[in-house]
This record gives sequence, C-alpha cells and structure tokens, in this order.
Amino acid sequence: MNKFLIVIILISTTFGQSFKDLTERPIYDPIKIEKPILFDGIVDSKEWSKAQVATNFNGSGTFQGQPSDLRTEARLFYDDKNIYVSFKAYVEKENLRYSITKRDNLDEKDDRVWINIDAFDDEALTYGIGVSAGGIQIDGRATYGFDKSLDLIYESKVTIYDDRYEAELIIPFSSLRYSLSPIQTWRIDFGRGYTLSDELTRYVYWTSRIEGIECQTCQLAFLKEIQPPKQKRGDFEFIPSVVAGQSDDFISNTSTTSDEASLFMKFPMSSVDLLEIALNPDFSQIESDDIQNDFNTVNALYFEEKRPFFSQGAELFQFSAQRGYINLFYSRTINDPSIAAKYTGKIGQTSYGIISARDESSPVLLPFEENSTVVTMGKSTSNIIRAKKMIGGNGGSIGAILTNRIFDNAGDMTTAGLDFHLHPGSNIHITLHGTASIHNESDNQEYVYDPSSTDYPSTFDNGRYTKTFDGEKITGNALGFAINYRDRTDDYGVVLRLRSPGFRTSNGFEKNNSTKWLKAGRGKTIYYDNHPNLLKTKYGIETIYKTNYTGIIKKQELSLSTSTDLKNGDFFKLSGELEKENFRGIQFDDLYEFEFGYRNQLNSNLKVYNELQSRKIIVRNLDTPRNSGYYQIKSYVEYRISDKSNFGISISYQKAEDFYDGVLLNARINNSFNSKLTMRTKIQYSDFSNSWFIEPLITYQPNAFSALYFGVNDLLQTEDNMISSLTESKRQIFIKFQYLL
Repeated sequence: MNKFLIVIILISTTFGQSFKDLTERPIYDPIKIEKPILFDGIVDSKEWSKAQVATNFNGSGTFQGQPSDLRTEARLFYDDKNIYVSFKAYVEKENLRYSITKRDNLDEKDDRVWINIDAFDDEALTYGIGVSAGGIQIDGRATYGFDKSLDLIYESKVTIYDDRYEAELIIPFSSLRYSLSPIQTWRIDFGRGYTLSDELTRYVYWTSRIEGIECQTCQLAFLKEIQPPKQKRGDFEFIPSVVAGQSDDFISNTSTTSDEASLFMKFPMSSVDLLEIALNPDFSQIESDDIQNDFNTVNALYFEEKRPFFSQGAELFQFSAQRGYINLFYSRTINDPSIAAKYTGKIGQTSYGIISARDESSPVLLPFEENSTVVTMGKSTSNIIRAKKMIGGNGGSIGAILTNRIFDNAGDMTTAGLDFHLHPGSNIHITLHGTASIHNESDNQEYVYDPSSTDYPSTFDNGRYTKTFDGEKITGNALGFAINYRDRTDDYGVVLRLRSPGFRTSNGFEKNNSTKWLKAGRGKTIYYDNHPNLLKTKYGIETIYKTNYTGIIKKQELSLSTSTDLKNGDFFKLSGELEKENFRGIQFDDLYEFEFGYRNQLNSNLKVYNELQSRKIIVRNLDTPRNSGYYQIKSYVEYRISDKSNFGISISYQKAEDFYDGVLLNARINNSFNSKLTMRTKIQYSDFSNSWFIEPLITYQPNAFSALYFGVNDLLQTEDNMISSLTESKRQIFIKFQYLL
C-alpha cells in the first residue's frame, strides 16, 4: 500500500499541470438613478440605455472558454433602496425550456439568468440571485457549487418574446450583507444557463471561468465605487407561524392533537450584523428525509439540514470532511428547542457568529472505533461560537470554533478547534484543522454497554474508559489535513484525518474515533472537442489506508473509476475496488466492489438511469461478523409530463446472500398550479421495515418567508411483501402557516 502511494505521487508530479487564471477581470461601472425603473419585466431600450451592457458570455465547465451559443445582455442600476438588474436572453421561442414550479426547484434544463454578488470582495459569502424563463426565482450561495438553502427577498418579472425572453430583478439592499464604508468595491458576475437540442446544459458567464480555481471571487468582475445605503438598526422582520396537527396510532388505538404558535424575529443591527431569535420555534422540517437501508449499518446515519433557521450564515459554520476538516457543527444536534438565537456579523475581513439554543430533547452522537450510536439526553443548552478571517486574497482563511453543550443534571461536552485554509497559487489548496474535546459524562447511565449487542468491546482507549455513562471525564483530540491540486484536466490530493479514542464532538458529526485515516487520489479528465459522440471522459485512482491507535491496520482500499459523458446527453460510469478490512478482530482479505451505471436521455422529457453493483461485504450486525456476496440493482426514471408536472421513481433491490434482501422504492409526483401554489406527493416503501410512507403536501408560498402548508403523513405496514395484508398503522395531518410581517 505504501508503494502504491508513492506511485500515485510520481504520476501526479509527472502529468500535473499548473493552470492559472491570466484573464484580466472586467469592470462594471454602476449608475445610481434618481427614481426606480418601471418594473414590468420589459427591458425598455430608452429606460436602460445609460446602463453598461455586459455581453459576450463564455462557457464554463465542459464548455470552458467557448463563446456562448446564445446571446445574452445584462445591465445594472441602483438607487438608495434597491439594485436593479435586467437581462435580455436570446433564444427562439420554440426552443425555450422552462417549467412552472415552486422557487428554488427548477428543472436542471430550464433556461435561467442570474447575478452573483460578493459584497465584501473576500469569498466569505457570494450570493446567487436569479430567475428562470418561467418566472421562478432561484437564490442561494454561489460558492464552489450552488447552495440553495439561503433564501432572500427580491422581486422578479419575465416577459417572453418570439426570439428572446427579458427579465428584471429588484434586489433590496436590505436583503444583502455588506460593509459600512460609504464607497465600496464589490465583485459581481452575470450568468445564464440554457439547454440545446443535444440535451446538454451550458452555464455561461460574462467573465471567463477557469475550472479548478476554488476561489470563485477571484473570477468575478469588479463593481467599483458603488454607494449603498447605510442600513439603520430597527428595520425588524417578524415571521409568526402556527402549526396544528392530529396524529392517529391505529395499533394502539390512540389519537392526539397539537397546536403551537411560534415567532421568528430578525433584527438587523447594521448592513453587516444580524440578530435572529426564534421563540418556541417549529423546527420540524416540511420536507421529509428519504428512506435509507440501515439493516447492515453500525454507524449513525447523516441527514442533510433542511430547516430554514440555519440557512442564514450557514457558510460560516460548514466543515467539509472531504476537504480535510473535522465536522464540529451539525445543526441537527439542535433538535427541539424552546428558544434559539443566532448572531452573525463581520469586522473587516473577520466573520463571526454565535448560536445559542435551549433544547427540550438532545440527541448525542457517541462515536467509537468501529461503530457509533445516538443517545437521547433530555434537556440541554447549546452554545456555538465561530470566527473566521479571510487571508491571502484568494479565498484563504483562518478560523476558530468553540462548542459547548450542557445537559440538565447529566454532564456536559465541549469541543474547540482551529482551522486554516490557504490557496498559495498554481491551483493548490491546503487545509489544516486541529481540535480537542472534553466530555464530562453523567453517572445516570443514559447509555449502558450491552454485551449481547454488536457494541464490542465494553471499554476503549486500551481500557482507559468504559462505554457506559458512569461519570468519567473523556478527553480527546483530532487533526485534519488536506492538500489538493485541481485544474480543468488534472486533480490529485491527499487527505489525512486523525481522531483519538476519546474524541467526541458536542454539536458535530464524527461517527468514528480511534482512527488514523489517509486517502490519496489522482484524477484525469479528457475533453473530445472534435469527436462525433464523446464529450469528456474522467479517470480516477484512489487508495485509503486506515489504522487504529494501537497500530492495527483496519482498512486498505484501492479503487479505479472511469466515467464518460456523451454528446447526446447520455452518461456512463464504471468502477472497481479491492479492499482488506479488520473488523472486530476478524481479518477480511477478499472484499471487493464492482459498479456500473448508465444514464440515458431518451428525449427532452424522459431520462432513465440504471445501476448494477456486485460486492463482497462484511455483514457487521452479527455476533460474529461474516463476509457475504452482495448485489444491488437500481433504476431511476424521471419524466416531465408538462411545464407544470413531472414525476420520478427510484427502485432498488439489495441482497446479501443468506442474510437479507429487499426492495427500496422512492417516488415523487410534482404538480404546480402556478409558481406559488404547488402539490407534491412523496411515496416511499422499504422491504426492510415492511412499511409504506405516503406524504401528499400542498404548498402556497408567495415569497421566501411566507407560506401555507397542508399535508398528510401516512404510515402503512405490510407482512410478507409490498401489498400483503396492507394496514394503516399511523397517520398525521398537519397544517402550518407562516407570514413575513
């Protein structure tokens, strides 16, 4: 394995390239106007004639550097209240793609336009604000990828013509965070996404985009000498909400009703600082989690955060394990608070944030070397303090975090960390993250070691600690390090993560400790500019080497992968993996995984994806673990019925020989009556729990923070197969109303 690491490094050194962005960034000269534009979705030539025209857009990603196939024009004005942005997006009407759906839920092939804004010129937060040809708003954080969890208040209107569509946006300054200086320099870009008859979606920008440069702000244009208004303290926003429901348990023949009122308040202290308070918040999420098969899982499952309270300022609290960080904040550890508050702000290039919450039911992730579990600890108080300073001018940063959770009469947990991220040039990215933790356990035995379970053994850290909560003081530390190089055709990197036997996070998500984990990988992408069928092919090689803190080699893994995009929109991937693993003292030397997947874009409305897996796995939840042949067949079909309706269905069959087999089904049907009124029905089935879950949901959402939801959650149980002896076991009917005042 060590020899193989050396081979990867040598290959990387030989074939790696340095790809620097040498293109001068353009400048957009904003004009301040005296009176607002006529907001009608029509880009009047006379009204907008004085604005600078941003045009000649260029491709990104696969189409990097290629001139846009379709002409786009963007313009910008501002006054003392708003930023006004207009677009003319040329396309023949019969070729225009758009759908009518709820905000932030566009079809990936919909034509859309947007503006990126980094008001601090430091990569800390880059807004993406736009609208589709169908008039659907889309907003979020435009970083390395696009995070739609951030919602903003702005207005948009669209008009469709025979040869183009025109769009106007009104973005209030009060929706943005920016500095207090009277005259400022921002970074902006204008973008467009569109799909041609080859079913390939292009993303084009006014500025040239170079793939592999993680510093996105470095690639934006300059918006110089803008004079935004000084926001006054006291422009409060109130979002009251009411939630009511009825739950029926048909097994126990019981029924309960509930109704709760809550209040969410935003107090802008300035254009930089924001205080948010939630009283008796309804932290239940409207969008349910997808089912997962946990039959052979010995670790806690990770679910994405979907609750709006955590969206503002979330970029400050994110820690990506793939980039070498230790995940010290997982917002779902704040489960059911009676009160929660968050303060985020900025001084110079230093961002800071504080989250405090009083939780009525507190889940704790308890990690061990080979498994993890979630323990419910009752009431608690959580405090998270975070600061991050941007350095180096290329998206680099240095930060610190302190998290503390005090459980009522049940001990406390504290975690602290320092993180460092640097872009020294030549597309190199370096991450270093050091952390330490203290867990003062309760002696109430909320968690008790069960010798009959797979939780083996009863002690850890060479017998220093017991797993049972018995009043011990558990201390630990962790270190993360990563160095990566990436450009359009080459990428390689090394990630190292060390977590001591006693390391636990108070409000994070690290599902294992007592682990020394090293990953090295090399990737290569080939573009076929003149091939009749092939668009691009990716190749990858990766190895993982893992030991525990006593020196036992726990895992050795080598994987090879390739994937190809075709010029008709189809895609296929192929991967293979060889693995050795020591699990609960038993050595497994012949583990492997083979996977093949193919996506077929049959036409503009129908997409099919099929995947086949063949593996030899460890069946982990037995008293004595054993290996087993395993295979999975998965199919996904997505069909666009009309501009307002679509559905998707995923079915997978999983089988571990002699141990388990079953089907997982996930279907979703969407229908939009208009951009504000939608209905979504989610249907899920699991053979592993013999249950159906059916969830219709009607949503009326006039803006990002006002909404009316009405839904039903229905749980049905079966016996031997999907439809045998189908009985309704639980039902919940709920209604939620919230309104921005």
